[in-house]
Amino acid sequence: MMNNEANIKYMRPSSLDEVLRLRAENPGKIKFLAGATFRPRLEEGKTLVVDLQDAGLDHVEVSEGGMDIGGLATIQELEEALGSSGFYEAVSREYGLNVRNTLSLSNFLAQTNGRSPILCCLLALKPLVFSLDQPKGQQLTDYLQSASTGDVVVRLHIPEFKKLVFDAVGRSPKDLPITCVAAVKRMDDTIQVAYGGTIDIHDGFRLSELDDDGGEQIAKAFAHSDDLWATAEYRQTIAPVLLSRILQKLEKQGRQEV
Repeated sequence: MMNNEANIKYMRPSSLDEVLRLRAENPGKIKFLAGATFRPRLEEGKTLVVDLQDAGLDHVEVSEGGMDIGGLATIQELEEALGSSGFYEAVSREYGLNVRNTLSLSNFLAQTNGRSPILCCLLALKPLVFSLDQPKGQQLTDYLQSASTGDVVVRLHIPEFKKLVFDAVGRSPKDLPITCVAAVKRMDDTIQVAYGGTIDIHDGFRLSELDDDGGEQIAKAFAHSDDLWATAEYRQTIAPVLLSRILQKLEKQGRQEV
C-alpha cells in the first residue's frame, strides 16, 4: 500500500533537541531529510517528513583536540575544514563540484562503500561518529557495519592530526580507484593506514604495530579481492607500491617542515 500524501506532515525543527523530541514521539514514522541524496524515497509507514536543514547540524568547529563536523555539512565543507591536498585528491576523484557542494556527510555515509576514495581517507582519520541511533559515538567502521536504515549522522569528531596523504590507481585518472591507500600521521607521529578499491570496508592498521613498513600487511589484505574491476594478484602487487609512495610523501613533507 502506498503512503497517502495527504496524510503526510512536514516539519523543520530548529534544534537537535526538537529533532530528538519528534523522534521519541513518532517512533518508526519519520522520514528524515538530511541534505541532498542520490536516492530520495519515502518508505512505507512514514507519516512525518522531518527536514533537518535548520537543526544546527551543519556546523564545522576546529579546536586544539581536533574538529567536529556536523552531519549536514557538505563534502565540500569537510574538504575545506581538513585543508589537505590528499583529501582534495580523493574528493576530486569521486565527485564533481556540484555534488560536493550539496551532498551531506550523513547521506554520503549512508550510501558509501569501500570503493570510495573519500571513505578511504575518513577511515585513516579514525573519526568518532555520533548519530541519532548512537548518540554516545562509535568508530566509523562500527557505524558503517551496524547503521540502521534511516539513521542520521549528527556529527563526526576527527582527532587532531598532522598530515593526510592519499594515492590511487584506476582505469583512468578520474575513475573510482581499483586500489587506493590513505595514511594519516597523528600528533604522536604514529601513522594510520587505510585502503580501499573493493566494495568491502576495512579497518586498516597502524604501522607502529607491525615489524615492517606495512607492505606485507597491505598485500595480505587484498588476498581475496578478485572482482570485475581487477584481480587479487594485481591489487596485491600495486597496494604495497601505493603505500610506499604515500609514506615517502609523508617523509618528504616532514623534512620540508623542519
